[in-house]
Amino acid sequence: MTEELELAVAAAAAGDRDAMRTLYEALASRVAGYLEFRGAEDPAGMTNDVFVRVLARMAEVTGGWPGFRAYVFTVAHGKLVDELRSRHRRPVHLEYEADSDPRTHASAEDQALDRAGGSDALAVLDLLPEDQRAVVTLRVLGELTVKETAVAIGRSEVAVKKLQSKALGSLRMLLSTEPSGPGSAAASEGLR
Repeated sequence: MTEELELAVAAAAAGDRDAMRTLYEALASRVAGYLEFRGAEDPAGMTNDVFVRVLARMAEVTGGWPGFRAYVFTVAHGKLVDELRSRHRRPVHLEYEADSDPRTHASAEDQALDRAGGSDALAVLDLLPEDQRAVVTLRVLGELTVKETAVAIGRSEVAVKKLQSKALGSLRMLLSTEPSGPGSAAASEGLR
């Protein structure tokens, strides 16, 4: 086999396509295995690139079959190093998955409803002025946009945003107040 590969190297250097195919078939799977083991993103594609480069420079290869084999793996290693370096320079693109993002927080509306519980939430909403209560319920329960809420209550979008902000601020304050003093029983009763 080595003698046949020695002849193939000489013939490929002279431009024989069949000899080039023989050399490719003799080493391609080994080169691809090396590249895959070392972490190449596309070992098969890189193997093809290696052979395109090597076969174009066959006239420069010396040392017969052992020299050719060494040259092929030298080119493969160089291409792999280039890929690994460029991989460190470019950012990795990952798809955003909101469910696994630790930086996300529940909206103020969701936090208020979670803290207050089902029926208690309605009691807390009753403490808000009518226009603020309307905005919050339309936005949260109705899932309306600011524009849709503005149309529904006959106010401007700016007014809706201000009412929502005031309502959420009031809800935060009402729901974050922890009863802790002598008047805490009365404060608790006022929220129920």
